[in-house]
Amino acid sequence: METDMMNGRGTLTHPSGAIYSGLFRDNMYHGKGTYRFPDGTEYTGTFNNNRFEGEGEFTDSQGLVWTGMFHNKAALGLKLKVNM
Repeated sequence: METDMMNGRGTLTHPSGAIYSGLFRDNMYHGKGTYRFPDGTEYTGTFNNNRFEGEGEFTDSQGLVWTGMFHNKAALGLKLKVNM
């Protein structure tokens, strides 16, 4: 049975300029992926039903990279990633 739902790997560009690249399941971000916001900030990690879920990295507008566990819109115990 064919459906018009996004499943598997792909890229979706939103009218706002935000871009998601990664895995889809039933039209939702689900699995490993990267979401780039229009302001250039970016989350790379795991998604569950369009939400940040699990281990990931968030790069802020200053280029600082924060790693940790994400749950929905909450970030638990983030640590600043420092390259030496």
